[in-house]
Amino acid sequence: MGAEVSWTLRDHAGALLADLAVTDGDFPWLYATVRPTEAFAPLRPIFDAELRALRRAEDGSDDGAWDRAYQQVRAAVVLIDPAGVAVPELLLHVDGDQAWWRWSDEPFDDDDDEDGAGSDSAGSDAVGDR
Repeated sequence: MGAEVSWTLRDHAGALLADLAVTDGDFPWLYATVRPTEAFAPLRPIFDAELRALRRAEDGSDDGAWDRAYQQVRAAVVLIDPAGVAVPELLLHVDGDQAWWRWSDEPFDDDDDEDGAGSDSAGSDAVGDR
């Protein structure tokens, strides 16, 4: 991909959790190698639980568990773009040393969701080939 582009994960207090070195992109997704700091270790179970819930949802057996698991991810991290700006909305998955995400420069408006799919529909295609 040329020169390395890195995003960062921080906690809400600003502490660095991980660098995300972009390895590929397939709009709207970016893929990266995770370079965690020691501060990331306590969050690993949150990401693991989110992936388990996502895979169950993709198998059609979701009871809202993915939404609950993903809210824990969102409560734990802030995604910072290469310019140093926190993105207001994101859908982030971490599996081992790999991460993939999509983001928006503007907050999502849940009121526009007339079919009730909410963020669950955003996660349903999130595992892909990774």
